[in-house]
Amino acid sequence: MQLLVGKFHVNFHSGSVIMDRQQIGVKLTVDGLNLPFNIDFFMDRLIMQKTVYLAQAAGVNLGYFYHWYLHGPYSPSLTRDEYSIDADVAAGLDDSKGWKLDESSSRRLDGIRTIFSEADRDKLARKLELLASVHFLIDRKQASKADPSRITATLRQFNKPFSEEDVKNAIGELARYGLLAA
Repeated sequence: MQLLVGKFHVNFHSGSVIMDRQQIGVKLTVDGLNLPFNIDFFMDRLIMQKTVYLAQAAGVNLGYFYHWYLHGPYSPSLTRDEYSIDADVAAGLDDSKGWKLDESSSRRLDGIRTIFSEADRDKLARKLELLASVHFLIDRKQASKADPSRITATLRQFNKPFSEEDVKNAIGELARYGLLAA
């Protein structure tokens, strides 16, 4: 049984499906990055938002749209799906079992997995908020990767405590993982 996330092609498996294909894709993506699917606390939800954002930036097509919110890129529809997935899993209805990401999506996750290896939840949340925010500003042409001082100033307008050195390091890390266009 396979889920081709990029094209949402599904080979159906037996049993009733509670999660839709997009939700299954999210669960498989989080699992594929070796992260726990957890939304109990604010930092956990921030990690989930930024994880899916960065996975999409890497080319895993999950179909979520983001806009800027208090902590960087945010998708309200992803938040709804996170709560739905969490409720299904808690009820023993994890429909992601028996499904796999398509080969291309799996390879893309393999290429970025180490971004998510920070064990401390608060440090991981801060790192992902920075990476996703910097990527979003560059991707949406709000700033150039060649101008870290402007990115830093923009982040400070949104009360983000990131230094110019933090932003330079984030740009370098995003480039190393192929998340920024040349």
